[in-house]
Amino acid sequence: MSIFPSWPLHNVVCLSALVLAIGFAGEVEAGIDTSIYGDSHQKVESVSVAQAQIVMFRGNDGGKQAAHVYIDGELQSALMPGGYTVFCTPAGEHSVESYIGDAPLYTGKRNPQSYAKLAGGQTYVLEAPVGIGQKTPIVHTGKQAERSLQGMRRQIHVLSRASAVVPCQTETRLSLRSDVLFAFGKGSYQDLTAEGRSQLSQVVQEIRQDLNKVQGVEIVGHADPIGTAAANQRLSLQRAESIRRVLLEAGIQSDQLTATGRGSLEPVVQCNSGSRSAQIACNAPNRRVELVIRGAQASL
Repeated sequence: MSIFPSWPLHNVVCLSALVLAIGFAGEVEAGIDTSIYGDSHQKVESVSVAQAQIVMFRGNDGGKQAAHVYIDGELQSALMPGGYTVFCTPAGEHSVESYIGDAPLYTGKRNPQSYAKLAGGQTYVLEAPVGIGQKTPIVHTGKQAERSLQGMRRQIHVLSRASAVVPCQTETRLSLRSDVLFAFGKGSYQDLTAEGRSQLSQVVQEIRQDLNKVQGVEIVGHADPIGTAAANQRLSLQRAESIRRVLLEAGIQSDQLTATGRGSLEPVVQCNSGSRSAQIACNAPNRRVELVIRGAQASL
């Protein structure tokens, strides 16, 4: 059994889906039916930190037998030349293998041997090997991955039977500077600046574009370490609740919104010396409100 826990990562952001379709994998022989393919490749959305996302493709090798993709020994897809599939699993260790023409014994089901630790929030771009006896996917990263996926078409003729495959949950993080939203030391709804309201209006428009996919928005307030911990906690929560009120007024449902304050517990910069004015200026990045927008990718 081989363990390969350090696949290189390739973060890809934007639109796509978990591939689901109708039919049975089996062999797709002689003359490839173009109805087994869907749309040409598009970039996929980032996923939540609880999941890993895999984009697996097969090059245009001219073969006639399907490359069966197995996750933890269970069939996920059957790739023909020029096809790709997108799916998500819970973060952690999984077997990901691909076999060419392993029917009728279906070797990949019986004895998975290639494992990898898949990190949460990451997308892996893998190529199905086509050599006889090869099973371990080939890793593609960065611009190489983008080039490799150009012209690939989504494989749509197989229903995933892998129990480890789950609907992809998207996660988008936005960080808003508190100094834009509020004056220093302020955080109430009435304290929101005109510039802050304008910025929030743009955020609301972005959320509403895909509102049917949004499952929840977590609003997290952060304060700088100037002042007492208790005061910073109150201020960070007040700022988060003010932003929540803006989103509520924009028509986003209350059960989709949560507001929390982290005080000064999670700084992004460290400021250890200087005058008070220098400390205030240095700590500007620590004064922020983060929006974590979680949703579901559309499926076919």
